[in-house]
Amino acid sequence: MGNNNIIIYGAGKKGQAYLLFLRKHNLDSCVQCFCDRNAEEIGTLETLPVISYQEACKLGLSFVVAVRKELKAGVVRLLEGDGKRFYHNLDEWVVNEMRLMSRLDYEREFCAISHIDSMNQYFEIAESAGALDFFWGKESLCHKFFDRLDLENVVELACGRGRHVPHYLDRAGQITLVDVLEENIDLCKRRFSGEDKISYVINNGYDLSELTDGSYTSLFTYDSMVHFELFDIGNYLKETYRILKPGGKALFHHSNNDSDYKASYDTGIESRSFMDAKIFAYLAYRVGFEIEEQKIVDWVYPDLDCLTLVVKR
Repeated sequence: MGNNNIIIYGAGKKGQAYLLFLRKHNLDSCVQCFCDRNAEEIGTLETLPVISYQEACKLGLSFVVAVRKELKAGVVRLLEGDGKRFYHNLDEWVVNEMRLMSRLDYEREFCAISHIDSMNQYFEIAESAGALDFFWGKESLCHKFFDRLDLENVVELACGRGRHVPHYLDRAGQITLVDVLEENIDLCKRRFSGEDKISYVINNGYDLSELTDGSYTSLFTYDSMVHFELFDIGNYLKETYRILKPGGKALFHHSNNDSDYKASYDTGIESRSFMDAKIFAYLAYRVGFEIEEQKIVDWVYPDLDCLTLVVKR
């Protein structure tokens, strides 16, 4: 057994997402088992045994750490103290060891895959009135910014399962829902069946090539771009500028996490990627936008997110 055989340390949501990613690339056979402190209770997961740390150590394999951020430092200390070979995250194994893809491609793909099986509970919470108040409450800054958009022909980028649509459906002329996951678009089609004003696009996660130049009055994205890679955000800004009519505006809810340049969906605080308000403003300005307004906002942690409203003059 060599470096191609690993143990996933952590049988929670992140460990399961790692396995899902590897399965897509036919690398799941490299995973010999999960290691978890609740091994006896779990038993098996996805046909793989879940064993204790003591049992895992006997196998002499490398570990890939897949635990929550608040637990990670303790796990790393344990593995280092015992002299075990390990990878801090799956990207270290996929990118550095297996050389399967670039880090950018990995982060983009892992973010999308993580939203397939593990998002049912998330969307149930996200659809609740309390969660939606951040965006649609009467005194919400998001809502106030949104009211400055012309909804004659609006694009919602990374629409997920359409939880925001009911809040602006009656006010909009035409709506285009865009998402990288076919599962989300299919669900939206069922949810809004009979609504002739809505069209649907499955995109690739970094451009809007299916949308025509200068055709839309506005674009917005809530609660998704906070996870996007900086390179993809730059490309989306160029694409948004391309598709908007002169005078069109776009509202972006994005990360303001500049604490670690290595931050990504997989590793960042609250899964926030590396980005901040000034960098975002720079990117938007460089593609041709003017910054109408920016506000840094709290999200679990102080000043973690930002709202940026731009206009195409």
